[in-house]
Order: sequence, then C-alpha cells, then structure tokens
Amino acid sequence: MPEAGSVWARRFIGVALVQGGIMFVVTVFLLYVDLATLLRLPGSGITSPAAVVAGGAAGNWFTAGYLGYLLILVVGSGLSALFYHYIEVVMDRPYAGNARYLAWAHLLVGNVFLGAGLGLLMYGGYVGGAALAPTFIGGGGQSAQYVHDEILGPVEPWIALLLLVGAVGPLLGGIGYGMRVQGGRGRQGEA
Repeated sequence: MPEAGSVWARRFIGVALVQGGIMFVVTVFLLYVDLATLLRLPGSGITSPAAVVAGGAAGNWFTAGYLGYLLILVVGSGLSALFYHYIEVVMDRPYAGNARYLAWAHLLVGNVFLGAGLGLLMYGGYVGGAALAPTFIGGGGQSAQYVHDEILGPVEPWIALLLLVGAVGPLLGGIGYGMRVQGGRGRQGEA
C-alpha cells in the first residue's frame, strides 16, 4: 500500500524543525551572553551581541546571517515542504527517477552549504563587530581596517563560495519542480 502524503514534504518539514532547533539554541545562547554581559556575571568577558548589532558595520554581517538563516533555512524549508506536498499529493505526481535526485540535492546541498555560509556570516559578523566595539563595553576597540583585514577579509571568500554552492540546491529543486509539473498524469507510467 502506498504511503499517504508527501515523502518530500515530510523530509523538508523535518529539516525545517532541525534548522529551527539550531536557531533556537543559537538565540538562547545569544540571550544568555547578552544577559551575562548586562549583569556583569563572572566569566562574561564577551562582547554583548546587542552591542555588536547596535554597532552596525561588521555587526550587519551578523544580522544578515542570523535573519538569512531564519528566513532561508527555517521558513524556506517549511515553504518548500508545501510545494512538494502540492506536487506529490494535490497534483498526484510523486517524485521518481531524476526528479528524486534533484529533490535530494535541494534538501542536502541547500541546507548544508547555505547553513554553513550563513553560519560563517554570523560568526564573522559577531567576531568583527565585537572587535570594533569600544573597550568600555567589552569590545576590542579595533579599527575598521584591522577588522576587515584580519577578521572579515579571510572569511569573505568562503562565505561567498558556500552561499554560491548552496544556492545550487534550491535551483536544482526548482528544476525538479518543473519536471514534475510538466511530467505525465498521476502515478501511472512513472519512471
């Protein structure tokens, strides 16, 4: 008996939940660090994430990575599940053959490489923003030139490469969508 529902929708919902869990842990950690710096708890010699964001400059990289991760990997994976459900259940065109490989590429390449690129963007932005922040609020008091040359410059090509490769995942998923939308009717005659 065939499995009810969309296999790919369940996979993408699962990934959205995992990515959401990762961002929950990151957010709780950032809130803890922010609270620890606010209350000046022992061992809190870390720059407040709020100060990094408020400082702009390199902190904008952190903000872009954080919001990008939420929107692309958490919300985007959930939205992709909706598309897969529509094609497999509503249109009655399950993924088979090459379309199945494209769906796997969408799931794995998109999530792994985009996740790594956006994570590195957050990391570089936080470290750079902390280095730029004034020393009286726990920052490094470094110059913009130092932050660019020593912190952001070395990670910039890796971020670009990871995001470029990661963007191939949703592109391949879109090609798979097109194949299934244009491919025959129903489950009969599937290759």
